[in-house]
Parts: sequence; structure tokens; C-alpha cells
Amino acid sequence: MVHALSEARRVLKTGGSLIDLRPTARNRLVDLEYAGQRIHVGDIDSARSAHEKRLANEALRDALDMGLFRLEHCATFEYVTDLDGLPDLREFAARLRRSVMPEDMPERIAALTAGIQEDYLIRIRREMIIWRLRR
Repeated sequence: MVHALSEARRVLKTGGSLIDLRPTARNRLVDLEYAGQRIHVGDIDSARSAHEKRLANEALRDALDMGLFRLEHCATFEYVTDLDGLPDLREFAARLRRSVMPEDMPERIAALTAGIQEDYLIRIRREMIIWRLRR
């Protein structure tokens, strides 16, 4: 990450911006929404990538401390993925690389939605961080 930041500084014009956007180390949250209510079903464990995310934050802070960039803006926001049902959830889980969804998550949702007549939504919420840096 430090090398990437040095290279970004090298290729940016003076006054140019660098945008860094990535997930925070917090777990994704899995909610079930129907009939105007939200039920938290569980978390998707992101612990395997937490160390890398901390190192990336440290590298950005080091670049700021060394004067490579000036911080213009930093904020967190929520990125939401909406899934229409259990097949979509299973497909989502199959695409996870380093995060781990509890194996019983589909069963939990199936139990919560048994007998529900209206549509429901499985909502995956992930916290993201964005940094805008100026050379």
C-alpha cells in the first residue's frame, strides 16, 4: 500500500486528487426486512481481512504524516446489497472470498420467513470508508 501511494503521488499532477474507497474492518450485517420491520439475522465475519485493512489505514496515515498528500475528506457510509430470497443469498455467499457467512444463515432466514405471505428482502449492509487526498 505504501508503494502504491508513492506511485500515485508520482503520477498525479500537483493539486490532483486521489480517491481511496474500500470496506472498513467491520463485519457485514445481514437483516431481514418485511412488513415495515427489520430483523437482524447475523453477521458475515470479516476478521480474515481486518489486519490488511488496518495496515491500509496506517499506510494512508503515514502518507499524510510524511506530507505526501493532504486529507480533504474522510467519511464512512453504508453500502447495501438487496437480495430477493434464499437462492440469491446462497449465490452471494458463494462469491465471498475472505469473509465467512455462518453456514446456518439460510436456515435462520427460512425459519423467520416460514408462513410469511408478503415479499421479504434480505439486506446485506457493509460499512465503507472513502478518503479524498490532494497532492
